[in-house]
Amino acid sequence: MSATIQRRIMTGAVTILAVAVLATPHSVSAQNSKSDDGQKIYEQNCAKCHAPDGSGNTTIGKAVGAKDLRAPEALKLTDAQIATQIEQGKGNMPPFSGLTKAQIDAVIPYLRSLSKKQVASKKTQ
Repeated sequence: MSATIQRRIMTGAVTILAVAVLATPHSVSAQNSKSDDGQKIYEQNCAKCHAPDGSGNTTIGKAVGAKDLRAPEALKLTDAQIATQIEQGKGNMPPFSGLTKAQIDAVIPYLRSLSKKQVASKKTQ
């Protein structure tokens, strides 16, 4: 291999590495921001029925039969199924058609984190 080709390969590899290193902190902060957005959306739209912890243990939640979002049957739902329920509603849950796809996509990981928080709190008790 000629020296010119080796130099080009090394330059390309260094460039790719630099881009990857510079992009990583941004994507981590973007994920944290998305998680924060999901929590805010949940608190504004879901917590009054499903409770801050996802249990459904609120006055309104008990009255309308809000599901425990940490329950095994809720955890089995795919992201697409959750998104459809948020968009279209189900049973006593009204549709949240005012939320954008990006907002729904942000709230789904937060919903999934509620069961992890429940497990963590049981371990500390």
